[in-house]
Amino acid sequence: MAIVSKAKFETLYKADEIAAIWSAGQNLAVIDHPQHGLISPNRYRAMYKLKPCPYCGQKMAQDKTFHSTSSKPEAIKRGYEYLDKLGNKIINQISGTYFHPNYITLDHKTNKARCPEKMFDYDNLQIMCWRCNHNKGDDNTFELQHTCDRTDALANEALERYQLL
Repeated sequence: MAIVSKAKFETLYKADEIAAIWSAGQNLAVIDHPQHGLISPNRYRAMYKLKPCPYCGQKMAQDKTFHSTSSKPEAIKRGYEYLDKLGNKIINQISGTYFHPNYITLDHKTNKARCPEKMFDYDNLQIMCWRCNHNKGDDNTFELQHTCDRTDALANEALERYQLL
């Protein structure tokens, strides 16, 4: 039996390279949308401005001018801080800019670090607010769990509203 060195198990793709590719593609027409043809990730997000997040139902925000700040105290003052599902205080942030919790994000159903070739694949992308994206993390069962929770809530509401015969 051959011995495999630990070096063979290193990450195939470097996170900083994946982040750089994703960042560089934000304004490029790289997503083949079935109704709109080739569009950029930023255009894809813009199509959902002020629409409800499919998971929490909150209206999603998109304009950086009004829904972000470079000041952490200002972000807290604006109400950007929230508790995640584990009870930790969170403020969404990238490169020193703090964002509204319902800021529109493009989530990868299969993590782009695991399958970088699907990074701009329409079928691997879904719109959701930043808070839901944070709560989802790398959990590929998030959508299924959310669907089950909604079904349970609907069933409970029906049982409360309509008495059994």
